[in-house]
Amino acid sequence: MHKGEQGFTIIELVTVTVLIAILSVTLFSRIGNFSSTAVNASRDDVIAALFFAQQTAMARSNIQLIITSNSVSVTENGAPIVVHNKGYPLTLASGVTATPATLSYDKLGRTTATTIGLSSTSGASASIVVEASGYAH
Repeated sequence: MHKGEQGFTIIELVTVTVLIAILSVTLFSRIGNFSSTAVNASRDDVIAALFFAQQTAMARSNIQLIITSNSVSVTENGAPIVVHNKGYPLTLASGVTATPATLSYDKLGRTTATTIGLSSTSGASASIVVEASGYAH
């Protein structure tokens, strides 16, 4: 280059382009699939209800978790439990359906081992495994 000219060299332009490409691939891979958002939100709601039912069963008697195709409920003696302003049953996200199940807990938080499936109209799905110990993942 001549002394009076200003600008970027080809090496600088290629380096910046490569860095931008690497950053964009990294960011977009972390964002994930948007069609699975509703299923993931419903999965988190069901797992939270499973943990709540297990913990409640260790303090009270006759605790059940009831999952219908579009809701989850924690009941005591057949009546839904109210937590703060919100109570059960909790409706799953729009377009998400669950495998119906009823789990009864004993005083040690144990229940029947089962797998709960969730699926959405967009084709996304998730499974929740409930161990006999009451642990859900």
